Amino acid sequence: MTTMKQFFILIVSIFLFQEAYAAGEAKLTFEPLYGVETRLVRYPEPSRYVTSATYGARVLYGVTLLSGEAEYTASKSRKDYPSDDQKVEDSVERASLGLRSTIPVASFIGFYFRAGGRASQGETKITTAGVTETKDNPLRIDPYAGTGIQIALGSALAVNAGVTMIRNFENKYDAQYTLGLSARFGNL
Repeated sequence: MTTMKQFFILIVSIFLFQEAYAAGEAKLTFEPLYGVETRLVRYPEPSRYVTSATYGARVLYGVTLLSGEAEYTASKSRKDYPSDDQKVEDSVERASLGLRSTIPVASFIGFYFRAGGRASQGETKITTAGVTETKDNPLRIDPYAGTGIQIALGSALAVNAGVTMIRNFENKYDAQYTLGLSARFGNL
């Protein structure tokens, strides 16, 4: 994306957030998350995909049609290779910033779309015959995009289910499937 396009998107977003705040429609939403993700693990060579549980939280601020979002997630996985007397433990932490747009379909259901950038960093511990080697995974910043469904359980509570695709270092995509519970906090 060119610098001019990024600048234009930033200006439009700031304008929309200011208009929503002035109208008193902006709201703050907190979502604890739990899910499953499939991600590329670099060590030991060759790289491979693992599936593991992920947990974290997401905060949204804005109006239904356009909200800013910040998210933190973490996950750990372990794979044992008895034939090689090897154990591989991988952990990753991610922080995301982006935009989310929810399109209501009925009074209690809506679909959302999200996109932004995600920073991730972690480490891999490889234990072979009792000797542990730790490899730090470098800080990566990757784009993400996703979609999901939100079902209201009341005026301030909703259940979310979504999928997010994150481009990884091999220009392929990691997938994160999440289930969350949203709690809205008034007109903050």
